[in-house]
Amino acid sequence: MAMKLKKLPQSQPNQSNQSNHRLSSRLEIRLSDSDYSQIKARAEQVNLSMSDFMRRAALKRAIPRPIAAFDLKAYQVLCKIDAQFRIAGNNLNQIAKACNSAVALGEPVVVNTGLLEKVQQLIRENQDAIKAIVANLAKSTVR
Repeated sequence: MAMKLKKLPQSQPNQSNQSNHRLSSRLEIRLSDSDYSQIKARAEQVNLSMSDFMRRAALKRAIPRPIAAFDLKAYQVLCKIDAQFRIAGNNLNQIAKACNSAVALGEPVVVNTGLLEKVQQLIRENQDAIKAIVANLAKSTVR
């Protein structure tokens, strides 16, 4: 592996974005195709550029933990559950507003029981999904 250090030309610092961590030096290394592919794959696994990955590795700085395939799937499911809970929350707020308005006007409180039952069912279903995700995550982290 041959190494060559090049100094990039100094540019005038941008007044609005002065940073103490300007990347002004460049280090070139020669790699086999296999080494290059491995480094690229590892950088992609932790969602870093190859430059950032190599800086962290060379300087023994923390490298993020790769996201396991299950973790990504769990994250996607949790995002869907979050969206469903937002909808359920909006529905509950509408029910509460209608009830509070009726009470304030001295009218009888009429609740859309069908809508309320849908919200309750949605919460029960998502509670089960969350419990399953937590159980699977617990299993996957035990080594």
